[in-house]
Amino acid sequence: MAREYVEFPIVEAARRCGLVLDPRTLRREEVEASCPFCRDHGPGKYHLSLNTSKNQYRCNLCGAHGNSVSLYARLHSITNKEAYLELTKDTRVYPLPSQPVPQTQERTPKALEERHAVYSEMLSFLTLSDKHRENLLERGLSDERIERNGYRSMPETPQARRLLAKLVGSSHDLLGIPGFYTRDAQWTVAGPNGFLIPVRNQDGLIQGLKIRLDDADKPGRKYRWLSSRDRHLENGTRSYSWIHVTGDRSRKRAFLTEGPLKGDVASFLANDALFICTGGVNAIKGLRETILDLGVTEIVEAMDMDQMTNPQVRNAILTMRREVQKLPGVRYSKYTWNPAYKGVDDYFLSRVAAM
Repeated sequence: MAREYVEFPIVEAARRCGLVLDPRTLRREEVEASCPFCRDHGPGKYHLSLNTSKNQYRCNLCGAHGNSVSLYARLHSITNKEAYLELTKDTRVYPLPSQPVPQTQERTPKALEERHAVYSEMLSFLTLSDKHRENLLERGLSDERIERNGYRSMPETPQARRLLAKLVGSSHDLLGIPGFYTRDAQWTVAGPNGFLIPVRNQDGLIQGLKIRLDDADKPGRKYRWLSSRDRHLENGTRSYSWIHVTGDRSRKRAFLTEGPLKGDVASFLANDALFICTGGVNAIKGLRETILDLGVTEIVEAMDMDQMTNPQVRNAILTMRREVQKLPGVRYSKYTWNPAYKGVDDYFLSRVAAM
């Protein structure tokens, strides 16, 4: 007679694995814990969500997911069958919870030219799904601009991701390319499902890829860099927050905003205006060099309107503003609009719609 399958509580499995749980969430349907896979980028972080009704887990930072059995199996390096048998034993052993140690040994990404070559070929093997195209059209982009910018949908199955890595790896060395890693001695691609946004430098070379997530449960977590940072033991590589340049690079006036997709859309809606885009309000490394390399004489700040209500965002923008204002020969001004529209892309779209 076949043995009846018993579903094991996810919180119980997490305790058996020694995970650190956020005690404030223990009575909720979604219990939060520190992620043992990406290590949450520091102690006291709780990005791993434990769904007690479905007995599943998902990290909102690195995308790791599964159920109670696969969680136990992965952390103990055993098969799912072995994990299930151990979990169903009457013996209860609870290791002393220990905060995951942040990763210190990280692989540095390869040179820009190599990343550009790999990502260009990677995108050539992919297509853009109808739902992702519709999302981009609703933002105000045209089909022609969508194709020119090179947006593509992430492969959604493990098989498709392994095939993609195999195709790209047939002509490129994938070691040192953010997003790629090896699993069971085969190269594959990390990251959540969504569509890819090429992040280009002032010469149009792809520095890295950002993912617009399909399942963005929180407003501040809609975008992720394509990275295999948490897979360093499996030949993974971290990503940096690169500066994105879009629009007519010959212009002497550049708008400064946050987010590569936002810049792409705003540039298109403003007749190919030059936009320089940071990966976040605090991610300004390389901004000074980018402005100087472009040779612009005027910077127009066009950061989101949430700076009016969020002190942390406002302080970060002030720090960025002071850095740019130090540049010799560059005029600096601030672009303002109706605060009912959070981003400059939303405001430009409203103007186009009103015509």
